[in-house]
Order: sequence, then structure tokens, then C-alpha cells
Amino acid sequence: MGTVDFRVGGKIFATLGYPDRSFGMVQLTPDQQALLVETTPNVFVPVAGGWGRRGSTNVRLAAADPATLKSALTMAWQNRAPKSLLRHAADKPSRKPTPARTSSQSLDRAFARARAAAKVTKLDGIEEGTSYGTPSLTVRGKFLMRVKDADTLVFRCTMEEKAFLMEAEPAIYFETEHYVGWPAVLVRLSAISSAELAHCVERAWRLQAPKKLKAERANASPAPAKRKTAPKKK
Repeated sequence: MGTVDFRVGGKIFATLGYPDRSFGMVQLTPDQQALLVETTPNVFVPVAGGWGRRGSTNVRLAAADPATLKSALTMAWQNRAPKSLLRHAADKPSRKPTPARTSSQSLDRAFARARAAAKVTKLDGIEEGTSYGTPSLTVRGKFLMRVKDADTLVFRCTMEEKAFLMEAEPAIYFETEHYVGWPAVLVRLSAISSAELAHCVERAWRLQAPKKLKAERANASPAPAKRKTAPKKK
């Protein structure tokens, strides 16, 4: 249709030249689109009509830095790639990003998703901080998660949980050589849903929160409603 398109497994995940040569387009999920439009409105805008409501998103090319564009393309590729290809990509060792490729704006967008997930859980005691020079979340000073790069978060978990998560969802959860043997798992932001991300925060919180804080939350939770029984017949 007069535009350049990029495909994986025969499916289009990005195009150039629509609606004009200053734009590109990436096939995102509605949740991914909402996050990018909210955090970087000067770069991303929904495509008009039904396609836009389903996640198709225009990219203002002149306003997008390389890290931002790479992150959006990665999301779109993973949304459309066959499962066999995703597994193959998950098996490849992760390359460490260089400071030039990971802008503070990209890290802020990644942290915005983690912050939103923490807010959904309504867990007490969560604070924002910095770990290894990147944004992080803690609970009463104990590590919950941090941003590793524009598309990767690091979450505290048990070794058992880590092994289970990587086996069950290798497209989302993985580790690099640096994290082998450590009770922390890496999460691909471009592959994880907002609901699953909230579960990551909650798992880390339940592991790291002080006993008093967990007890206060348990006591504040409403007790299950008692089942009414019919009166006995005399």
C-alpha cells in the first residue's frame, strides 16, 4: 500500500511512511500504547480509528531517540513473533546496554510501569529510590526491584520462584550470567502485562516486607463473609 513494512513470521509489526514520511508505526497492545502515549506524548500517538484502539501506534521519527525507538520496535516484534522464535530469543545471552543507548528518559518510562504496578497493589511501605544508578522500589529500606535498562526490570524473589517463572514464562522471565545463583529474576517489560507486573511487585513485597507490616495488612483485609445456613426444621 505504498509503505515499507517490517514482518516477523509473515506478520507486520512495524511500518514506515504512514500517514506520511515523517512517521513510522508499531503494533503494540492497548496497554503498551497507553503507557508510551502517557510518558512520551511528543513521540507516540494512537493511529486514528479502530486500528489505533487495538494498539497500532504512530511514531514521530524526528522526536524519537534510538533507545526509545528500539524499545518500541522490540515490543512490537515480540507481540507478533511466533512462540518458537520468542523461545529462541530468550535463550540468547542478554547484551549489556551502554550508557549511550539507555537514556534517562527511557529508564523513566520503564520505572513508570513499575510505579503504576505498585500503586495497583495498594501495598504499604513502598518507597522510591535508586539502586546501581537506576530507579528502584524498596519496602522499609529493603530491595524490591530496580530498572536494569529500558526494557528490563530486576525483581527480588526466592530461588524456587525464579526457577518456576523462567520455566513457565521464558518470554517474560530470564536471567543473565551475572544473576545466576542470586534470588532475583529479570523481567522483559515489552512482554509482560500490567496485571502480571503487579504480581511481581506483590511477590517481592511479601518476601521483603517486615513481619509487622505484613501483619498489619493481614489484619486490615476484610474477613470472608460467613455463609448463611438455613434454619433447622423442627
